Amino acid sequence: MSERKDEQGPDRNETAMARLMRLAGPRAPIPQDVEARVYNRVLSEWQQGNAAPRSARVYENVRREWWKGSALALFHRWAMPLALAASVVVVALLVARTPTPISVPAPVGTVATVVDPAGRLPSMGETVYPGDRLVTNDDEALGLLLAGNESIRLGGNSILEVGQDGHFRLVAGRLYADTGEVIYRRSRLVIDTILGAITDIGTQFAVTTGAGLLEVAVREGRVDVDGNTAAHTAVAGELMQLGTDGQAVVVAIEPHDDYWEWATSLAPVFDIENKSLLDFLRWAARETGKELAFEDADLRMAAMRTDLHGSVAGFGPLEALASVLATTSYRYRVEPGRIIIER
Repeated sequence: MSERKDEQGPDRNETAMARLMRLAGPRAPIPQDVEARVYNRVLSEWQQGNAAPRSARVYENVRREWWKGSALALFHRWAMPLALAASVVVVALLVARTPTPISVPAPVGTVATVVDPAGRLPSMGETVYPGDRLVTNDDEALGLLLAGNESIRLGGNSILEVGQDGHFRLVAGRLYADTGEVIYRRSRLVIDTILGAITDIGTQFAVTTGAGLLEVAVREGRVDVDGNTAAHTAVAGELMQLGTDGQAVVVAIEPHDDYWEWATSLAPVFDIENKSLLDFLRWAARETGKELAFEDADLRMAAMRTDLHGSVAGFGPLEALASVLATTSYRYRVEPGRIIIER
């Protein structure tokens, strides 16, 4: 009985090890140093006469050496992938729990000029964002300098809702816009009102809305008026009035008319530092709607070569003109439609 048990014990072990080896898959060849160590230990046991190679103790020594390699292989085959999978799950959970960043809309522009006796309006230099609602009272006014250097000026008793991509909504009151002298720009300025939308084509223009009336005056360039019932176009020197019926009434208006004075007083400050005198004079003439004229061509060239320094902050265009030319050898005179530069 005991002899049969001795024979069945190794058989069961060998069967178990075979099963483990199948689970572990193909193994690399046994390293020569491991093979030599096992051989020498078996030989030593046999020479000492302690047992035959079939002896349980010798066999256990051999099996122990073999098991070291098999256990290590099983660890690498099963434990390592499981650990890697667990780490992936942890990373996935961390990523899933990471809060989505909140996108902040790009600013539309900044406050450039303010008339604010009560200190209620945004201050100079304050940033304006899409979704802002600007409201002025009777004695208040506000000027914005947009990201593309366009100028938006809001008169008293007005409400303006700021949108994106050059879109604004004038709910009530009056607005003046100066989009520069470049006609074919990448984007257009659009002013929505209850009676229609006004789109600039390289212009200076004003919009007034309220009491069932839309008024569009063009100082320079052109605007397209997409009314609720009809489309119209207004060009420089025209003031167009639209009623709820969509009918347009057009009258003439000069670019230097008193109609524009409120907007001229809200002009953003011109930075004269290292600018030429000619650049400054052109700005002053455009802001007042007047033609710039020189006594002769040489005087124009001299103005182009004259550099300016300092600041005209706090001055309107005509006040700035007087202040700057007082520091030069140039003289000037202002006529109803012209600014004339003389020696």
